[in-house]
Amino acid sequence: MRELTLTLLLVGVVVAVAVRLIDLRTKLLLVEKDASGLGGVLEVAVRSVSRDLEGAFRGGVALPEAIRPVEDNTSAEGVTSYRDAGGEVAVRTGTDQLRLRGVIRSSRLGVEPRREPDGAGVPEGILRNASSVPLRAGPPREDPDGAKSLQSVIEHLGDPARRPKRFFLVADSAGRYAVALVNAWNPSPAPARTVEFFLDFTDTDAVSLSPGGEAGAARALGEVVTGGLLDDLVWFVARGPEGRPPDYDAASDPPSMRFPHPYLAVAAFAGDGRWEVTRVGEDVEELQVAWGLAGARDALTWRGGVAGSPAPKAKDLVDPAGKPLLGALKVAMTAKAEHRYVRGDGPQPPVDFVPLLNAPAPDSLHGVGPVGWSSDESRRIPFERTTREVVISPPGAGPAAAR
Repeated sequence: MRELTLTLLLVGVVVAVAVRLIDLRTKLLLVEKDASGLGGVLEVAVRSVSRDLEGAFRGGVALPEAIRPVEDNTSAEGVTSYRDAGGEVAVRTGTDQLRLRGVIRSSRLGVEPRREPDGAGVPEGILRNASSVPLRAGPPREDPDGAKSLQSVIEHLGDPARRPKRFFLVADSAGRYAVALVNAWNPSPAPARTVEFFLDFTDTDAVSLSPGGEAGAARALGEVVTGGLLDDLVWFVARGPEGRPPDYDAASDPPSMRFPHPYLAVAAFAGDGRWEVTRVGEDVEELQVAWGLAGARDALTWRGGVAGSPAPKAKDLVDPAGKPLLGALKVAMTAKAEHRYVRGDGPQPPVDFVPLLNAPAPDSLHGVGPVGWSSDESRRIPFERTTREVVISPPGAGPAAAR
C-alpha cells in the first residue's frame, strides 16, 4: 500500500506539472498568434483617430487649417521629433503625420455677449488691453446636457503642471475666429453653469494658432458668440525605445530590429515648443493618410493613395477661389505582434511586404520598412501583422466622399 500510494502521488505530481506546462505553452502561443488581439489594438487606434478627425471637421476652424498634412517623414535623413516633458519623442521614418486643429476634445461653449459693467464685450476688451480680456462662457441654450458639456471643458483644462499653456478659440457670428492664451479661469459655484476666463491675445503661441498666424485676427473680430478650448494635435507613429536582447541582438538581427516596438502616438501642443505626447496603440508600426480632393461633379481625386502619389500641400486643399476641396480622408494603419513568431509552430507569416497607400518601399530610404525587414530574406524576422483602413468624410459630404 505504501508503494502504491507513493506511485500514485508521483503520477499526480507529473500530471500536474504536465498540465501546467501545456497551459503555459498554450498561453504563449495565444500571445504569438492572437490576431484578434492585434485587431483590437487597431480598432482602438482607428476609433481614436476617427473621433479626433470628426471633431476637427466641426471644431470651429476652417479648412485647410483644421486638417492639414504634415510633410511626410520620408524625404530626409534623420528624424522628426516632438519635445515632451519626458524628452524627445522621435517619429518613425517613412510614416505619415496628420495635424488637427480646433475645439476637438471638449464642448463648444456659448459666450455671453457683454461682460463689463459698461457693456463692453470681447472686441472692445481686445482693443483696450488684448493681454487681459475677460470672457464668461457656458453651454449654449440649445444644449440639452449643458452641465455635462461644461464639465468636459473643466476637465480638459486639466492639471497646470502637465500642460502649462492652454489656448481658447473665440469666434464671432460671421465665422471669424482668433486664439488666445488662457491666463486664468474660474468656474462658477457648483453646479457650474459658466466659466470665467481671462485671455491673452498677444501671446506668441496663441497668435501662431490664429488664422494665418496673424496678430490682427483678434482685432478683426465682431461680436463673439462662441468659443472653446483649442486642441492642436499631431497624430504620428513614434519610433519607440531602442531594443535590447532578446528583442534586438545587434550581432544577428537586421537593422530594422533596432527599434522593435514603435507605437501610435498623438502630440498635443503645450506651448513654448513643448508637446504632451500620449501613447495610443502599442506596436503600431505604420500610419499612412490619403486625401480625397473634390473635382468635377464632386468626384474625389485621391492624393497619397497609391505608390508614387505625393500627399498634398496645405495650399492644395483649397481652390483658387478659396473653397475647401477636402472631401474625405483615408487612414490606414498596421499593427505587429509584440513577440517574434516562433518558428516551427505552424505556417510562418508572409515575408513579403506590401506598403500601405503611398508609403515608401522598404530600403528605399534609410530606416524605412517593417520591423524585422531585411533585403536578405534569410535574415528577416517574421511577425504576425494586421491592417485597418477607414474613410472619414466631413459632415454633409455627398456620396462621392465614400468612394
